[in-house]
Amino acid sequence: MKILARYLFKNLLYPLLYLMLAFTLIFIIADLMDNAGNFFEAGTGLLDMAYYYTLRLPSMVIMIVPICLLLAVLYSLSALTRHSEITAMRASGISIYRIVRPYMLMGFACFLFTAVVNEYTGPKFAYRADQFVEQQKHDADDVYYEQIAFKNPAARHIWYVKQFDTRDYTMLEVKLVEQREDGTDLIKYRADKARWMDGRWWFEDGSMQKYDEIGNRSGTPESFQTLEMRNLPEVPEDFMGEIKDPAYQSSLELWKYIQTHSFLSPETLTKYEVDFHHRLSMPVVCLIITMIGIPVGAHTGRKGAFSGILLALGMFFSFYFLQFSMEYLAKQMYIAAWAGPWTAIIAFLVIGSIMIHRMR
Repeated sequence: MKILARYLFKNLLYPLLYLMLAFTLIFIIADLMDNAGNFFEAGTGLLDMAYYYTLRLPSMVIMIVPICLLLAVLYSLSALTRHSEITAMRASGISIYRIVRPYMLMGFACFLFTAVVNEYTGPKFAYRADQFVEQQKHDADDVYYEQIAFKNPAARHIWYVKQFDTRDYTMLEVKLVEQREDGTDLIKYRADKARWMDGRWWFEDGSMQKYDEIGNRSGTPESFQTLEMRNLPEVPEDFMGEIKDPAYQSSLELWKYIQTHSFLSPETLTKYEVDFHHRLSMPVVCLIITMIGIPVGAHTGRKGAFSGILLALGMFFSFYFLQFSMEYLAKQMYIAAWAGPWTAIIAFLVIGSIMIHRMR
């Protein structure tokens, strides 16, 4: 990395880290104010509270990175402009695009970071944190058990599960029906318990009943103590998709849910499609914020901090207002599902590109 790029990068990185630490503490304090009563009544220890906020941290990061990135860009560029460093760089023949490159690289790094967190850890940990809070409220393990009816049209499987433990994916009182292409029953499984081990389901203490083409029993039920269900395509995440709110599902989980639930109403499927595109678009906000913050930060250094901050925050909240408004229209089926989350992204990408281009 060249000296100039390294200098600009450090000038942005340090305030970004300080801001992320400060906003994380603010979010933890705000959340603690909401849940302190539940923790106190349940006698939650410090280690359990630390475990809870460890689970909450990834979903917090997704929310605080964009605003921290915006403020860090504003601070960094306003300081450079105020001390005429950008003017000196330009007078030395350095192009504006070379100056803003470290900022765009930082925005891209934040985009990758939030994309990974948003897909693999944020939704999963946020769901566990929500379960933890519910457990503190009710002082019971019942919040970890869910009753599930799941249909997989592609495999022609119908599941009925009385209790599904979301912690270790253990099932109690399981019924599984395998059907033929014409919709008639082929095999019915009943099991007191099902466990997910070694990448497959294991049924315990149950029976298997086969049926002929006209729906009559074919022979007597075959009992078993342990039965390895090697060919079942369903995985625990399929059942979690039936339980979790879309806010706690990754884009991949939402996509699988849409593909396996084509029998739902168009209105319901549209809402899931909008949530799917919203989940995909969330990390791109980091690029939008960077492209807005660069020209506004330079303006702040010349015209004063107050006006620049107001302009940046105004555009920041305008972006979210436009996105949420378009998502509402998409969920009401007035516009296409993808257009809800992506319209604001496309519009502000164009605006940010024009603003950076005009910096010349």
